[in-house]
Amino acid sequence: MEPADLVQQQCTLMGSPFTIQAYVPRHGPRRPVAEWMRLAFGEIARIEDLLTDFRPSPFNEINAMAGIRPVKVCREIFDILERSLQISRDSDGAFDISYASVGLLWREAAKSGRPPSREALDRAKRFVDFRKIEMNPDTREVFLPHPEMKIGLGGIGKGYAVDQAFQLLRNFGLENFVVNGAGDIHAHASASAPRPWRIGIRNPFAERDVAMGHLQIRSGAVATSGDYERFFRHRGKKYHHVVDGRTGEITKKVSSVTIMASTTMTADVCATTAMALGPEEGLKFLERRRGLSGFLVTGDGAVLKTKNLKTDG
Repeated sequence: MEPADLVQQQCTLMGSPFTIQAYVPRHGPRRPVAEWMRLAFGEIARIEDLLTDFRPSPFNEINAMAGIRPVKVCREIFDILERSLQISRDSDGAFDISYASVGLLWREAAKSGRPPSREALDRAKRFVDFRKIEMNPDTREVFLPHPEMKIGLGGIGKGYAVDQAFQLLRNFGLENFVVNGAGDIHAHASASAPRPWRIGIRNPFAERDVAMGHLQIRSGAVATSGDYERFFRHRGKKYHHVVDGRTGEITKKVSSVTIMASTTMTADVCATTAMALGPEEGLKFLERRRGLSGFLVTGDGAVLKTKNLKTDG
């Protein structure tokens, strides 16, 4: 392979830092690659505008019309919802797309530094049940039957955006590049590349960003969900951002989950789900799914690996 230089761009989208890196031939043109990267960031921005639940959006119209009327959505939103509902079924509700009524309480708790009361959680949890979401594939209409019911794409939306940006760049002809959305990663290395991409996996118990090991990827995705990403402490207890949809509570037995899969959306949602399920159930959930590998780090430091995982370091 001829000598290559690194081209890199960064942008903050979906409330997270996104980075695109590509190795391009040293004597080749740079301008198209930089323009392609800007178009990839534009695709992520488009998806954010489509799927956000922080402001009015085509997705959030479903929430706005909860208990009032069905909402006709585009094929893109409908397909993502169907995928989310499948994971909700497979996890028996540990990952529940309708968690948002409870999720809003935890979002406010992160701002105030105080966890919601058990009474508030119990009240909000009455509206968490993915089985009640009405989906009409013929008309692509979605209906939430109660005004207090809300849905959100935490744990799946960012991974989907990374995949779409990645595919756009592949369509342009890029070969040796990586799209990184705050740790949700999709990478590709050509057969002639001198080595695969080497992805560091953070030690969840280190105060700083210290790697506990590395994974190597020729082509594929990696995502990690951890209790160190977004959290607060109250009266000596740590509260992070992954909610078990079955209880409305923050999961406390898993410190991080790292998944390798063919798409970042799959890796992202399966990491979140396994963390919500806990060590034993989470590992069983991962073992049932074809085409992925990964590991869980428990709160006491044990590492539970899927049988097909290969590690480096």
